[in-house]
Amino acid sequence: MNTKYNRFKYIYPPRPENKIPFSSLEKFEKQGIFIAQPKLNGSSMQVYTNGNLVITMNRHKRVMISKMDIDELKKLHQGKGWMVLCGELMNKSQKDEDNKTWNHKFIIFDILVYKGNHLLKSTFDERYELLKELYPANPVKKQLHQISKNCFRVNSVRFGFANIFHDITNYQMYEGLVLKRGDGKLENGITEKNNIRTQVKCRKSTKNYAF
Repeated sequence: MNTKYNRFKYIYPPRPENKIPFSSLEKFEKQGIFIAQPKLNGSSMQVYTNGNLVITMNRHKRVMISKMDIDELKKLHQGKGWMVLCGELMNKSQKDEDNKTWNHKFIIFDILVYKGNHLLKSTFDERYELLKELYPANPVKKQLHQISKNCFRVNSVRFGFANIFHDITNYQMYEGLVLKRGDGKLENGITEKNNIRTQVKCRKSTKNYAF
């Protein structure tokens, strides 16, 4: 079910709230309904754009101030009408696999509005296929596809959760994995709690995070 989206209106982004330990990854993978995406160590950011205007917001319904090039974000727009993209702004001076600081990057992991339609009731599988169509495969880093100089989209996988977790969490900029039900349908993001039932997160242990 698509609902017309003709002007800027804030939508709370889908995000995981429930945490699982590493030991549960295999159990979730065996269910065959979850897709894993890398969880990056940045700040949640949504890009609202109609091709001319770009508005960046955080997950707390506040304007997100970033050093991203607005013209580069504007080029993410495709089709006609509004788009709303959910992603991670890398702004915490985290190191990549080359041990270099990886800042002022935007990594897309979901799309909520396309061609002026709020994609309500669409599944995550359907929205991820749309993202792949809009931003074709171009692997450059671990589980990331490059769109432009500073814009990327995450890869999604159905198998090998534990191996991927071990691989990416060797590097500072990756926190772990987010597991999303492929058949999970998008709810209207009118509160922060919408869309938390269809995804969980698995983070590496650090001094800041504990299960």
